Amino acid sequence: MASGLRAKLNAMKTAAPAAPQRRGGGLVCRVTRVPLDMAVYALPGAGLRRIGWCGPRFDIRRCLFLDTETTGLSHGAGTVAFLVGVGFAEGEQLVVEQYLMRDYSDEPELIDRLAARMQGFDCVCTFNGRTFDMPLLEARFTMCRMRERWRDMDNLDLIVPARRAWKLRLGSCRLANIEAEILGCPREDDLPGSEVPTRFFEFMKTGDEALLEDIVRHNCQDIATLATLLVKLCRINDRPEDLTDQRDQYSMGRSLERQGELRPAREMYRISAKPRPAGTLSALTGERVAGMANWRLYLLSRRSGDWEGARDTLLQMLNRRQMPGAACTELAKLYEHRLGDCRRAMEYASRSARYPDGEDEAQLRRRLERLQRKIERKTEA
Repeated sequence: MASGLRAKLNAMKTAAPAAPQRRGGGLVCRVTRVPLDMAVYALPGAGLRRIGWCGPRFDIRRCLFLDTETTGLSHGAGTVAFLVGVGFAEGEQLVVEQYLMRDYSDEPELIDRLAARMQGFDCVCTFNGRTFDMPLLEARFTMCRMRERWRDMDNLDLIVPARRAWKLRLGSCRLANIEAEILGCPREDDLPGSEVPTRFFEFMKTGDEALLEDIVRHNCQDIATLATLLVKLCRINDRPEDLTDQRDQYSMGRSLERQGELRPAREMYRISAKPRPAGTLSALTGERVAGMANWRLYLLSRRSGDWEGARDTLLQMLNRRQMPGAACTELAKLYEHRLGDCRRAMEYASRSARYPDGEDEAQLRRRLERLQRKIERKTEA
């Protein structure tokens, strides 16, 4: 997959850029063709559903990849999408069309071109498009008095499943970061998104179209990456058991749990909770993740009323010193309220005070006093 994305980026690099020219107005439409991962034609249904596809049968030939470059990040009336890029599958290639304004007066033509292109598709695939790109474009259709040409489309937005899959490992799930760390193809000399509005405003002052070349290339790469990312996300959601990174295994468990798929979620938690070889870096860093996974297993057992399973999970956490204070507190509750052993409950409640994550002092004192009264009443009886 990494080599496929690299081929796309290389194809964009070798394409001859248009010669810089002075701004004279008029919409510019650029067409670029890049290699397409043929797996997009056979995306697994389970993977699609788990990344958020709720529509009817998915057909990549009816899906439009879309990304915008704008004059700002707000949804105010002054924010304009001066560059809109769309991509669609055509045989073994992804065809990328980019509509670039060279003057604000070009916006109606841009909207007209985009509306005509959208007519041939049923859904749109974006990265944060549900909350930004699509609402902004809908507003611009209205501002240009073309609201009747706006077409509501099913939106497969990849930012949510990407964050669910990799935020624990990456921290930042920017598209360029995903390319570098997940898809194995870091960008070279890429323009930071924060500089895009400044470049456009400078172009509006000087008319030097060379200022826009980096923006156009950046936008084209974003669209090419969307197709590759769609394949990757569908694969790992279809077969999460094939994941090898412990953090990703846990993250996929959380994603499955959120969607109500508790059986595969439990399996992913069990996989991510397995001890790593002693003395390795993964063993040192992985115990925190393993503790989080065991905690989720405990909560799932508690939710289903499997008290024996809940106890065994907490005891394993305690033996491995995973959240020991919280584990002791929960064991105390379990023995008191579910397993009917107040002496064991008092033992674990007392032990929780040894750990920083143990029970609050006042609450612990009340618990111990209540347990003592219960023990005394049982003894007297």
